[in-house]
Amino acid sequence: MNICGCVVHTHPGAGADVAPRLAALPGVEVHAGTEADKLVITVEDTGESLAADTLGSLSRVPGVINAVLVYHYGGDEAAIPVA
Repeated sequence: MNICGCVVHTHPGAGADVAPRLAALPGVEVHAGTEADKLVITVEDTGESLAADTLGSLSRVPGVINAVLVYHYGGDEAAIPVA
């Protein structure tokens, strides 16, 4: 299991347009920043894609200037559901 936290910088005024494009990628959730054009996202492994592969594709999303990894957790344990 891998969980990554990133900041994605977009072209000025493009944050609101880029956010749904990023959210469409496997394991990506957009949390904040559309109004500042600096999106706070998390990326997790999914059944269809590893987080590392998704991280590599972030900068190819139209409107993205760059993406910076700010946090990574990696472990072998399975995700434990929260009751």
